[in-house]
Amino acid sequence: MRKIAFIVFMLLLSTAFAEDYVCINSMDGRDVLSGVFYANVKDLPVKFMPVPGGNADIFAAKVGGNHDILLIEGTMPVSSFVESNLVNRNNTVEVYTSSDGGVANLELARRSGADRFIVVDSAFSDGALSVLPYAAMTDSYVIMANKNNIDEVKDIVEDAEQLTIYGLVSSEVESELDEFDPVTIGKGEDKFEDNVDIVEKTMTEFNKDNVIMVQGTFIEEAMANGKQPILMSGKLVPQATYDFVKSKVRNDELTQVMLIGNELVVPIYDMREKMEQEFKDEGLNKTFGIVVKFAQVVPSADTGVLVLDTFPLPAYQPELEIKEIFYNDQNNKVMVSVDNVGEGPAYFSEEVRVKVDGEDYEILGTDEVSLIERGEQLGMEYDLDLSGVSEGNVTAMVLVKYGSSKKSLEQFISQEGPLTTVSYVDTSNVSVQSARYSSDQQVVRVTIRNNGDEAAYVFSKLNLVVGGSEATISGADVREIDAGSLIVEEFPLELTEEDVEANQNVSVMIDYGAREGFLLKKAEYIVPLEAGGDNMLLFLIMGAVALLALLAVAAYFLLGRKKPGKKKAS
Repeated sequence: MRKIAFIVFMLLLSTAFAEDYVCINSMDGRDVLSGVFYANVKDLPVKFMPVPGGNADIFAAKVGGNHDILLIEGTMPVSSFVESNLVNRNNTVEVYTSSDGGVANLELARRSGADRFIVVDSAFSDGALSVLPYAAMTDSYVIMANKNNIDEVKDIVEDAEQLTIYGLVSSEVESELDEFDPVTIGKGEDKFEDNVDIVEKTMTEFNKDNVIMVQGTFIEEAMANGKQPILMSGKLVPQATYDFVKSKVRNDELTQVMLIGNELVVPIYDMREKMEQEFKDEGLNKTFGIVVKFAQVVPSADTGVLVLDTFPLPAYQPELEIKEIFYNDQNNKVMVSVDNVGEGPAYFSEEVRVKVDGEDYEILGTDEVSLIERGEQLGMEYDLDLSGVSEGNVTAMVLVKYGSSKKSLEQFISQEGPLTTVSYVDTSNVSVQSARYSSDQQVVRVTIRNNGDEAAYVFSKLNLVVGGSEATISGADVREIDAGSLIVEEFPLELTEEDVEANQNVSVMIDYGAREGFLLKKAEYIVPLEAGGDNMLLFLIMGAVALLALLAVAAYFLLGRKKPGKKKAS
């Protein structure tokens, strides 16, 4: 009902005000991106107030007059004069106020009327920038999703004609959207490889032979209109990017590269020179053109040459913390746990140097790179035999390397100190009791019990059939269960009658343990999926209560009206 009311409201609003121009005045980069996505879906011109150097007079001059403008304005605008300057040029202005860029992204998705969507992780602005041209060319709106807003995202995309997931997204987002059978672009392991995948798709489908190359740290007007694919690079050109450009040039499929500003001039010119030499060594005469856009002129503003209008999009910086490190003498293992306290997922690897009296005793670790989700705590175990150490000061130094890409762990944290010994035996005992689907609430509720004498932690996944295909849906987070207690894990899910029929029994997989970072115990339970509406359950409960009340009243009258017996003579 709420969704229907919202749609009716938006239809009435669109009838009352049909914008023909979109302007953005906000210090929040999410507002800027969302406004661009909205304008491209509606096929409208769009301009944003630049940072730094935003000037409301020049901005209004560039927009011009006699427009019906949707002004997306953040609670922290770049300038407080934008609306009045636009009105003074004979424009009609509707102000959409954004107090939260994440909320605005979803509200504008609804308002856009789009039926195609591309989902990216909300932490990665460079991911949103990568898909911008393809979204513009396919009339798709880009949604910035995370585990906190995934329920609303599902509500928006449930009737979509096409849904695409780009790059690395959280496991919760991926599993919740799996029922819509989305197209996936990129593996989510390396942002440059994912970027190459979307650029390749855009160039092939829309016959493009030119690209814009940037670092992905800002947006500029030539990028906002979405007419050219955006190829990411760094000041050191990534191998995936180099190989892609060389292949395209070799096949005469890339003729020109545009650079915005001068930050990539040297590396891209060097790349071209190197490629030309490599082609010559093969007996080929191949190259590509380079155009550098570094300034603009606004005749209507009566100014000279101006710097480009850009808006910074801060690169996502993952943040990890080392939670604890100790030696468990019950299983002869060093145990290390890491917390993800950042705004998105991250990849990491770790090394543990165990020292005795300052000298290396053993170096522990693995070459494997692990993914840690936003808000997650992960524990790792390493075998260590200290039986030969009868005396001495045992210390440990932990080094954790991490980054937003699996192949680029550019940041690190370390911690060093005494290696504390504990005697820890995981006696946790957790089981799945039941699963029930509520058709009224559109949710599967799984009841999980802690059978042990101490608190336990559990992470659950639900396996079932949706639309004829198997789907795995993850729980929202790791849950703590008190000793001897029950919790109910909810999996929002809309099942048809056919789906319910196909899921007489469902599989619930749980990872659990006595410490939050070490969910090392695993179990799978096959349980019947009970089905029914909450309204029916409430009706049955109320009926039972009413029946008991009637029986009580009847008993009262029967006993109350019974005549007392005659007393015997003494």
